[in-house]
Amino acid sequence: MLHPVLPAFLRAIGRVTVIGACLNGPPVAVNCNLYSSKDDVWLSGLPNAAALGDGTYFFAVLVPGGQLDPNDGGTANLSDDPGGDAYSNRTFSISNGVITYAGSHGFSDNKVRMFPYDDTTNPGGVYILAVCQAPGPVLPSACKYDAFKVQSGATSASDLIVTKDAAGSYDTSYSWTIGKNVDKTRVEQIGGSATFNYTVTVVCTVNAGAATNLTVASGDNYYAYSCDLSATPQGQLDNTATATWPEQAVDPVGALTAGSSNFIFSDIAFAQSLIDNCVNVTDSYAGALGTVCAGDANPTTFSYSRVIAVPAYDCVAYDNTAMFTTNTTGTTGSASAQVTVCGPAKTGALTIGFWQNKNGQGIITGGSKAGTVCNSGTWLRQYAPFQDLSATATCAQVGTYVTTVIKAANCSGSTCNAMLKPQMLATALNVYFSSAAGGNAIKPPRPIGAVKIDLTKICKMIDGSGGVSSCPGSYENTSAAFGGATALTVQQMLTFAASQSNVGGTVWYGQVKATQVLAKDAFDAVNNQVAFRAP
Repeated sequence: MLHPVLPAFLRAIGRVTVIGACLNGPPVAVNCNLYSSKDDVWLSGLPNAAALGDGTYFFAVLVPGGQLDPNDGGTANLSDDPGGDAYSNRTFSISNGVITYAGSHGFSDNKVRMFPYDDTTNPGGVYILAVCQAPGPVLPSACKYDAFKVQSGATSASDLIVTKDAAGSYDTSYSWTIGKNVDKTRVEQIGGSATFNYTVTVVCTVNAGAATNLTVASGDNYYAYSCDLSATPQGQLDNTATATWPEQAVDPVGALTAGSSNFIFSDIAFAQSLIDNCVNVTDSYAGALGTVCAGDANPTTFSYSRVIAVPAYDCVAYDNTAMFTTNTTGTTGSASAQVTVCGPAKTGALTIGFWQNKNGQGIITGGSKAGTVCNSGTWLRQYAPFQDLSATATCAQVGTYVTTVIKAANCSGSTCNAMLKPQMLATALNVYFSSAAGGNAIKPPRPIGAVKIDLTKICKMIDGSGGVSSCPGSYENTSAAFGGATALTVQQMLTFAASQSNVGGTVWYGQVKATQVLAKDAFDAVNNQVAFRAP
């Protein structure tokens, strides 16, 4: 909404002072408006200096009525006629209330004489004093105006003289949005650190009367009003103030004839107020990112990187929030991005090497049984590859079975069944002995069968040197070995792989070695605790 403030005055300058032989006040008066002679009128330094402010100005005496033109050659200008008195000769400066003047007009005691100027054509002997910002020429709207009379022996009231000022203003409001992005939201790797590259983007959008029945007292009368416009004017905007009055008796000077008077204030200037045109942008990690203002690149993007150490196991999430605060109203907005850094899943699973050594064998042979039948053997037989184990096997026989399968591990021929089977067997033992049924014998952080594994990133070649498993090589997507699934629990992995095998695991995945290798690598990653937990 635009708010042009248009203060209408019967005498607009108010604080531009005329001093001289005053007929309606003391002999020397401030803001007198009736003088006995044209050369009695002076422009003083105070109090008008506070109203005008420091600067350089010129004055002109004008005929009242209509649209006033203070410039040299203007039809209403009375000051430029006598002897070719150019505006430059009527130019003065104000600094801290002190007038400086070097022209030919009278100058004394911080006052400049207005004379010489031509006689007014106004029947009431009224003149308008205009004070304008130098240099000229200027628009009438750049001036302030004051009315005064030079008259003696008045027997009737003079017409009202109208002058006015007008100043326009409008608000331009800006609204902002903020966004935050990161080049990746999840990293899965073993050891080292991960680097995330963030961008913070801020975007700016632009939101873009009359007075009646007044009683006019003798002397100067001031009336202020404002009006709202629906839009900023596209061309010149003029504003006219008109006073009308009926015939009436006016003491002590006599009668006032009915009439009207107007003043046109042309080409109103509109001052713009910017609201929330700038924002300060900060980030919870990077701190202050900078200030963005309307007129800058839109959108404006800030970029920074953050290096995060990879945890030894499992995942850690990190939040980053960017925020802006506007410069005028303090409005705020924010946007966040979360990244997750994952080490391998800490499952507590154990390798094929463990299950064939004395510790693993001790767990198997010491397991629970039903009569003489080992419960772990019964549990293993639910999967086709292990149904070559006797249904009545004792726990000692189950231990022997496990050792035999593991020792036969081989992937060098046309198939990889002999390596897939021991890896899957070790995973099955990990699931059983991490459950309540298996007595939680290996004491993992949680039951391994319920851990969901990311099948899209499986270590292709595990390095177990030094007693710590790592993945110095590349990763592979093993989804093809598990029906295209991108993630499964360990229990689901066992179930699906078993469905692709005959009894005993001699025919597996249609004897496609590449698929067998994918399945083998997935179980191997679980057993070595280098598989990643799925989101």
